[in-house]
Amino acid sequence: MKVEKSSEMTNPVQDDRSINTRSGSQSGLNKKQTFKHVCLIASVFILFSLCGPAAADSFSPVMPSDTLDYYTGYGEPDLTASLRGNNEFGKGDSSTLQISIANKGELEKLVAREYISPANLSYEDIEILNESLIDYANRTYKHEPKVSVIKLEDYAIYSMEYRNMTAQNSLATAEMQIEAGRTAAKNLNVKFEIDSPYIKVGDAGDYTYIPSIAGGSYDVAKVPISISPNTPAGEYFVNMTIDYQYPSNAKMIRSGVSEDGGFTVFMYSDSYVQEYESRRVVIPIPIYVEGGAVFETSEIKETLSAGKTNTIAVTYTNVGDETAYSAEAKLSLMYPLSSSKNKALLGDVAPGESVIVKYPIAAHSTAIEKTYGINTDVRYYDEDDKLQIAPGIKMDVLMVNPFTLFTFRNILIGVLIFVAASLIYDYSKKTKTKNSGGDKGEPAAAESENEKI
Repeated sequence: MKVEKSSEMTNPVQDDRSINTRSGSQSGLNKKQTFKHVCLIASVFILFSLCGPAAADSFSPVMPSDTLDYYTGYGEPDLTASLRGNNEFGKGDSSTLQISIANKGELEKLVAREYISPANLSYEDIEILNESLIDYANRTYKHEPKVSVIKLEDYAIYSMEYRNMTAQNSLATAEMQIEAGRTAAKNLNVKFEIDSPYIKVGDAGDYTYIPSIAGGSYDVAKVPISISPNTPAGEYFVNMTIDYQYPSNAKMIRSGVSEDGGFTVFMYSDSYVQEYESRRVVIPIPIYVEGGAVFETSEIKETLSAGKTNTIAVTYTNVGDETAYSAEAKLSLMYPLSSSKNKALLGDVAPGESVIVKYPIAAHSTAIEKTYGINTDVRYYDEDDKLQIAPGIKMDVLMVNPFTLFTFRNILIGVLIFVAASLIYDYSKKTKTKNSGGDKGEPAAAESENEKI
């Protein structure tokens, strides 16, 4: 009986090969994944090795246990100020104040906070034999005085402690030098104010920035000042407010030389941390406004006319705090205005007194209607017979041109209108004549043609 092989039966050898093939491919896949994982981990380690110090600087804060504070310093910045140049100003002056800011701070003392001391070591006294003093003939010898030496079992501790002391001495020396700079004023913001409506110092909210002023040095701050002509004479104070910081304390970051010595190694770009304290000081700077005569003019109601000469009356009033002796007023005119009399004597004008002066002012015919500015000033002699000039005054005068029919401008406009009207009339007349003549000529032409036929 023949047994037919089923097509569904499989060859065991082939099955083993297929299994081996699958296992081989799976093994290859696992090796590839393992290789990828190893590469990924290596990349991460390389990245951390490259970014380690920067990451420590950015994300690892310095804890109190990470620092050592060897010294406490005493002494702060001592800021003073003075005005450079003359501190006397006249009424109406504008200038720039230059103020010297000096730092007279001195370091008073440095007190040690953490002491550097060796470890408790064991010592023993031994005698050292001096061979040069041995007398072999008489069988005698001498000993040197006894000396103390460290026991051999404590030498390792001593060696480690000595290295740690060397490192601490280096840190302590560095901190001493840093603490010596605690008298420097840092990040100075300087503002100026004055309690007077007549004087303006700088702009509101503005300040002068100075990066640093070391102890024993100075810097200069500048600020514009404007004094009103009506400022009463006397003493004023420009208050200078200075907000600043100073390095109050430095702490050294532990840098280890030995794990057993209690030191830890930290990855920081700086070897110390600096603490700051803020301070504010207000220093008044005195200035003086000198007395003098100040003049004001009343509102001018007169008007000017183009092509004419008009007389305007100006009232000068001394609103200052001193008498103006032999005072003289002067006008400053510009085209299209002019005057045959631009100076006038006022005489002696005491505070509160007024003098009226009349000026003939001619306006050119081409002057247009608007408000013109006229400048005037007063020169006088003070009580010490010195020539002074009062702050200048600006007056506004209105130019009004009344309507006149028979003016050159109006005549010219009339002529142009007449010529334009004539041209329009002639053109319309010619056009009308042409059109009427053409309509009458067409029938006549038709009759002549009929006659020829």
